[in-house]
Amino acid sequence: MDSRPRTVAGRIVESVAGTERRRLLVVVGVPVLFVALIDLTANFGVLVLFLAAGLAAFLYTRPTGQQTVAASCYGVGVLLIGLFLLELYWNGVQGSTEPLFGTATRLLWRAVTGTSLIGLGLWLRQREL
Repeated sequence: MDSRPRTVAGRIVESVAGTERRRLLVVVGVPVLFVALIDLTANFGVLVLFLAAGLAAFLYTRPTGQQTVAASCYGVGVLLIGLFLLELYWNGVQGSTEPLFGTATRLLWRAVTGTSLIGLGLWLRQREL
């Protein structure tokens, strides 16, 4: 019987699950990339650092490599959608000169990417890799 992973996702999960050091690299690396992405595209200040610290703690509590990879996908997805909704709320409450629809279309990439990452994470969590 072939013991190789069947998919790219299986290879990634197998690589992360190989050693604890690789799993910790994902636990630290994903929040750092999240901070870099959001810091380059928006100005949320220290809020992004708190969210990244929470994401790192959430990822650290996952016991297996597969759960860590899945949680990194849907965790970042939930944060992206949350930041999308937060910016829409701030735009409406603070009375920005930009229309709400304009803000929504400008930031739509966060909602689409977040939804895709949530779907990918839930798929990875359910699959037997």
